[in-house]
Amino acid sequence: MLTSRWRRIIAGALIAAIAAAGIVLAVQWLTREEPEQPRSDRAPDQPAVSIRESVVEHSRGGKPSWRLNIEQIEIEGGGRAVAATDLREGLIYDEGKPVVRITAGQATYQTQDKSFEVTGGVKVVSHRGAIITTDRVQWLPETQVLHCPGEVTMRTEGATVRTQNLDVVVPEDVARTKDRVQVRTEHGHLTGRNLVYDLATHAYTLDSIQAVFTVEDAREELERLR
Repeated sequence: MLTSRWRRIIAGALIAAIAAAGIVLAVQWLTREEPEQPRSDRAPDQPAVSIRESVVEHSRGGKPSWRLNIEQIEIEGGGRAVAATDLREGLIYDEGKPVVRITAGQATYQTQDKSFEVTGGVKVVSHRGAIITTDRVQWLPETQVLHCPGEVTMRTEGATVRTQNLDVVVPEDVARTKDRVQVRTEHGHLTGRNLVYDLATHAYTLDSIQAVFTVEDAREELERLR
């Protein structure tokens, strides 16, 4: 049996030991080093992901809408835009079938609205045989329109069209613009506005027409424009 005196001595020693341990723990907490966070060496303007030889595609109602075959893609931080270089081929589909083929230097796909833009030596080939060359083309998925905002040359069977702001309505196989248009055919040269060109039949309409034809072909061309 411990006497009261020894009990007091042992209790005091325990209290001192607990206090000392508390001080050591407090010092360790205050002086501990924070764990080093992983650092990214990526500059703010650099892509988050870069992938070589890939495909970006989109479907509507279970059917393919468009497809980009590209040499390299770069995905920005947040994933809102996908930039592609060396576009091998772009395809636009209608009712599940490819109807337009696109080649260009670069492409950018917006993940939010599923639109894309191609730039740099753009060439668009319709399954109807029309060939469009320009510097920039935008695909607008809501209206199913290929919009060419700059200067455009369109070559079709028997005609060459030069204009600006040309729209190709893919489901309708129609090219149209409200800007000034020059149309060259084997029969002569037309200028006008508000072109509507049927890519399937190659028939077209123009407003405010000015024409230069050979005498032999003038009557035939006027009949065609009616």
